[in-house]
Amino acid sequence: AMPGIDFVSSIVLMVFSIGVVLRSIQMPRPGGWSSAPGLIPFFLATCTFFMGLGLLVSSIKNKGISQLVMKWKAFSPTQSISDTKVRRSLLIILFTAFYFFVLLGRIPFEFASFIYLASTLYIFWRKAGWLKIILVSALLPFFLSALFRVVFIVFMPGDSVFDWLVKYMK
Repeated sequence: AMPGIDFVSSIVLMVFSIGVVLRSIQMPRPGGWSSAPGLIPFFLATCTFFMGLGLLVSSIKNKGISQLVMKWKAFSPTQSISDTKVRRSLLIILFTAFYFFVLLGRIPFEFASFIYLASTLYIFWRKAGWLKIILVSALLPFFLSALFRVVFIVFMPGDSVFDWLVKYMK
């Protein structure tokens, strides 16, 4: 069944990668491409696209399409939706798409990342408890933003809380 799953996974990876590349290109480039916050997502999405393409070719060579058709005929929507792994996978895909296409660039990076991390950690790391989830979700985006803005002098997607501080301190 793996080549059939690989076929679907490769298509999803390639489509998602194209979306990330397009969004990365639309991000501002204040000092040229070297200062673009979308440079790393662009590079990673391009690599992911080609890995997905390799997976697609491998799947086709291993008769992934015929295996996918057999799986499709035996597919039961009610059984799939009741599977915890399927629900969690769909949720993480939705959260990631919401984070990337809705939150980033519209609200400060740190707030968008907090919302995303808190949501995903709640789903995948519940046993850690709310306090740890909130601490990690709050501290990690601020640390990364400060690191990139101050040390590497690279802008994060959208505004930053640090931009607000500079603006209000003047």
